[in-house]
Amino acid sequence: MSTHTHKDAVLHTFLDLVQIASHSLQEQGVFAYCKERLEKMGLSVREDSAGEKLGGQCGNLIATLPANDSTRPKILLMAHMDTVQPGQNVKPVVRDEVIYSDGSTVLGADDKAGITAILTALERIIQENLPHGQIQVLLTIAEEIGLQGAKNLDFSLIDADWGLSLDTGGALGTLPVAGSAQAKFEAQFIGRSAHAGVAPERGISAIQVAAKAVANMPHGRIDDETTANIGSFEGISPTNVVAERARLLGEVRSRNKEKLQRMLQQIEEIFDTVAKEHGAKLEFEQRLMYEGFRYPPEHPARQRVERALRLAGFEPNPVEVGGGSDANILSMHKLPVLNIGIGYEDIHTTQEHIQLSDIMSASEVAVVFCTME
Repeated sequence: MSTHTHKDAVLHTFLDLVQIASHSLQEQGVFAYCKERLEKMGLSVREDSAGEKLGGQCGNLIATLPANDSTRPKILLMAHMDTVQPGQNVKPVVRDEVIYSDGSTVLGADDKAGITAILTALERIIQENLPHGQIQVLLTIAEEIGLQGAKNLDFSLIDADWGLSLDTGGALGTLPVAGSAQAKFEAQFIGRSAHAGVAPERGISAIQVAAKAVANMPHGRIDDETTANIGSFEGISPTNVVAERARLLGEVRSRNKEKLQRMLQQIEEIFDTVAKEHGAKLEFEQRLMYEGFRYPPEHPARQRVERALRLAGFEPNPVEVGGGSDANILSMHKLPVLNIGIGYEDIHTTQEHIQLSDIMSASEVAVVFCTME
C-alpha cells in the first residue's frame, strides 16, 4: 500500500467514524461499521453480552484474524467505541492536515483515532501479506462511563499473549507504564431532624457534620502517587428542618495499593470521629473500581511495545498516570496490555483535535506490534 493510499484510507476511515454518533451505551452504529469492515477483511466477528448487562444497544466487539505464521505470538489490539457528549452530528473540519470538529461537539478522536489505526493497520497487514500470529481486535462499549464495557467483557472470547491499547493522549512514544487503582466511597451522615425555627437545638445537622468532615479530610494531591476527591455533596431538606441526612461521594486513587487502603481508612476514621463528636452516625461504604498496574523495564510486554515504537521510528517515553483505561481491566485479568499515546489533544472538549499524521503513525505502530517476532 503506497503512502498516499494509506493516508487516504486513514483520513476517510476516521471521518466516517467520527460522523457516527456513539455516546456510551449507544454504540450500535460504530459496531455495525466496524463489523462490516472487519468481515470484509476476512475476520470473524463476535459480540458479547456486555450490552445486555448494561442496557446498551450492543455489546463489545471481538474479531479474530487467524495466524499465517503460527510461530509468532497472539496479539490483541483494542480501543473503545463510545465518546463523551456532546457527540451527536459531528461535523469534522480538516485544516492543514489537523482534524477538528466545527466547535459545537467533541470530535471523537478519543477513541475513534484508535479504531481507525486498528482498522487501517489490519488492512495493510492483509494486503501486504505480512507474517503474523493470530490477531484479535477488541472494541469496547461504555469506556467513558467507568470502563463498564471492559468490566463486563466475556473474557472466554479473548485469546492473546500480548495486548496493545490505542487510547492515550500525548505524542507518539508516550507509554504509560504505571497506572493508579481507583476506589470510590459513599459516606452517609445521619443526624437528628428538628424544627429549624422552633427548636433547632434539639436537632443534629447532618449537613454541618458532613461539611466539617470534608474540611478535616486530606484532599487533592496527597503525594506523587495518591489523590483524594469529593465529587458530590447532597443534603436535601426543607429550610425549616434541621437536616437529618447528608451524603458524600468521593474517590481515592493511587499507584500504590497500600497507600490507597491507608487513605480510605484515614478518611473513614476522620468522618467517624467528626460524626461522633456531634452525636451523629456514619455509614461508610467503599468499592474498588479497578486495580492499578505497573510494568517495570524488564517486563516482556513493556519491552515488546518499546521495541515496536522504536521500529516504527518513535522513542518510548515511559510515564506514570493517574487516570484509568480499559487496559487496567485487562491487566487485572492477567493479560498484559499497554496503552500508547496516539496524539489526540483537548479531549472531552469541543476543541478536541488530532493530526492526521499521528493517526497514520499509530497505525504503523500497530502494524509493527502485530508482525514483529
